[in-house]
Amino acid sequence: MLKKLLLLALTSLFITGCASNHMTEVSETEATLTPDQGKALVHFMRPSVLGGAIQSTVYDGTEYLGTVSSQTRLAYQADPGKHMFMAIGESADFLEADLAAEKTYYVIVAPRMGVWKARFSLNPASGKASQEQIDEWFASTKEVKPNQNGYVWAKEKEQDIQELHDRYLPAWHSKADHKKQRLTSESGK
Repeated sequence: MLKKLLLLALTSLFITGCASNHMTEVSETEATLTPDQGKALVHFMRPSVLGGAIQSTVYDGTEYLGTVSSQTRLAYQADPGKHMFMAIGESADFLEADLAAEKTYYVIVAPRMGVWKARFSLNPASGKASQEQIDEWFASTKEVKPNQNGYVWAKEKEQDIQELHDRYLPAWHSKADHKKQRLTSESGK
């Protein structure tokens, strides 16, 4: 069991440890502020500096969306409907979402203590925090997007990501309903 935990921790470090050159900062004038026609916009924000040296990769299912470091955010133009978002740090965590077209949603990528390094949770801010708080978090982060290095890295790690997804998703499904993080279509603005 200890060997499995150590292997999992090392795999996790390998997956998220060197992602800083995978992202490009988006200029303020090019920042994504509104959803494209027929799309839902999801901002994955990490306003916290806690665990700042550790990054989290964010996925729609197992599709790589990008990597968030402290005080960064990803803007994702998603198809409306159901999604299962995933964040990876030391482990994987999930957020079930039902998105409506032309609405904007906010999700906090929150670090928490792990055994070897930080773990991350995806917490819906939309519908739970005040708009004033969301605006403050948004303003404290800089938008980033994956660059070519990021997409190459994600392609090389597909099998590892799939294994983490398959390992941790059943545990998410086994949680009591009230402990599962969900983003509802009504919580979009």
